[in-house]
Amino acid sequence: MAIQTVLLWLTGWGMSNDLWHPIQARFPTCHHVTPDFTRATHPKDFMAVIEKEVRAIGSGRLFVIGWSMGGMLAQRLAANAPLHGMVLISTGSRFVRPKEERSKGWPVASLLRMERELIENRERVWGDFFESIATEKERREKKDTFLESRVNQWSTEALLAGLVYLREEDCGQLCGSLDVPVTIIHGKNDAIWPFEAGVELAQSLPQAELLPIEDSGHAPPIFYPEIVTLAVQRMVESDGEGKA
Repeated sequence: MAIQTVLLWLTGWGMSNDLWHPIQARFPTCHHVTPDFTRATHPKDFMAVIEKEVRAIGSGRLFVIGWSMGGMLAQRLAANAPLHGMVLISTGSRFVRPKEERSKGWPVASLLRMERELIENRERVWGDFFESIATEKERREKKDTFLESRVNQWSTEALLAGLVYLREEDCGQLCGSLDVPVTIIHGKNDAIWPFEAGVELAQSLPQAELLPIEDSGHAPPIFYPEIVTLAVQRMVESDGEGKA
């Protein structure tokens, strides 16, 4: 009997799980698990819903695809669950950085301000963030795709919980012990999570391969789904127990 291949998809802050659908469709024989973050009320809720989904899977080869915040959640999961591989997209080991590491993340003051402003004007904060995930070239050349992706189904409480998670989480001390194959996809023009953070992450993980994308911002799943698809396919097939 064939061993089930399970793909666990962890999206980024505020992003819709529907954005994974075009990539998931390329793996019709896999079992897809996509946790719902839209109703979280506390930073711990994100891992709680992931762990609940993983417990329900049972046996199988588990691969995790994590985008941005979802990439840190994937690292946290890998420290406690047996994974066969990870594809981490536009992420790092830590989002908040001190002044001397500003090229790899955000100052804590920026996230705190974003939390305050989110309560006052959710639409403006989300709009500003969403505009920043794409490069000018991506917005111009794939305008319809970009606009269709703007839908935000997260509650305000979930968005706030996500910002707190991003502010507090630090996976740096975990990286050296995560001895699992990892492909890191990162746009060289990422304005949200700088490319340098992806380089650092690749250097910190024992079995990591860095896949840079020229002229790409923070949203490869939207603008370069074929690159994400190929990375997942290679990860699953190189595991040595069958093809997707």
